[in-house]
Amino acid sequence: MHPRIFLAALTLGGAAWITPGGAAAQPAPDHLIPQSLQIEHKETLEQITALAKHKGPVGVAAGKVLVLYKKHAAREDEFIFPPLTLLPYLADGKVTPDMAWALPMTDRVKAEQEQIFIEHTEITEALNGLVVAATKAHDNDAKEFAESAAADSLNDLEILVPAVLMVGDTLHSKLPAAH
Repeated sequence: MHPRIFLAALTLGGAAWITPGGAAAQPAPDHLIPQSLQIEHKETLEQITALAKHKGPVGVAAGKVLVLYKKHAAREDEFIFPPLTLLPYLADGKVTPDMAWALPMTDRVKAEQEQIFIEHTEITEALNGLVVAATKAHDNDAKEFAESAAADSLNDLEILVPAVLMVGDTLHSKLPAAH
């Protein structure tokens, strides 16, 4: 682990640590999510919440996004994002039995792929509604936020969910069958 990354991990809550032998240890048993995703969720929630407080159509549209986003973000934090903490280890070719905690999560992502897709579609449709409302209200900040958030939602479907599935496939292929 790079020292700069380790320091950031400590600053943001300790998603990783160094063992006495100097090697990076796997994520803590509480299965934190990657820091970048924690920050993204926090910032997105703050922005949507602020927009939902606007009067008029922008606030109404943002309120719809907020309800959908909170529900989906809770699912992401529960079982979609935690396995992604293993990516740096897997990229280095390291698979250890203590990584088996991620298998039920990756299996659930695989089983619920269609529902995850539907939720992202609903969020994107709501964000498109926010774009329309913001455009009519000449609220360029809200419009830019909604467009950016829609791109982030697409990123989840194109990159993050497949990465979780690859984590699961790698663990299933490298860990003993008992896991």
